[in-house]
Amino acid sequence: MQSTDKWSCGITKVLDTFSGKWRLNIFWIISQNDGIGFNKLRNQVPEITNMMLIRSLNALLLENLISKKLTGSKAPFHSEYHLTDKSRELLPLLLELNDWGNHSLLKP
Repeated sequence: MQSTDKWSCGITKVLDTFSGKWRLNIFWIISQNDGIGFNKLRNQVPEITNMMLIRSLNALLLENLISKKLTGSKAPFHSEYHLTDKSRELLPLLLELNDWGNHSLLKP
C-alpha cells in the first residue's frame, strides 16, 4: 500500500483525500450546514450506513478538513461537524471545479 504522504502531485493527493463514494458529498453537506450534527448529516445522505459515515468523517478529520465539537454537559454528547480553516481555503477551488464540470462536462 502506498503512503499518501509520498504523493508528488498535489492534485493526486486531493483526489485521494476525497476518493470513494461519500467523502466529497459529506464535505459539501458540512460546508452548507456548518455545525451539523451526526444524525442530521446521516439523514441528508440516506443511502450511507452509520459505519461508512463514521469512517468518512474520521478520514476527513484525519486530514484536518473538518473539526468535531462535542456539546452537552453529560453523555451522550452531541457531535457537531464544522469546516476547518484549511478546508475553507479549499472550498472556493471546489466550487470552481463544480462550475467547470457543470458547464463543460454536463453539456449535451
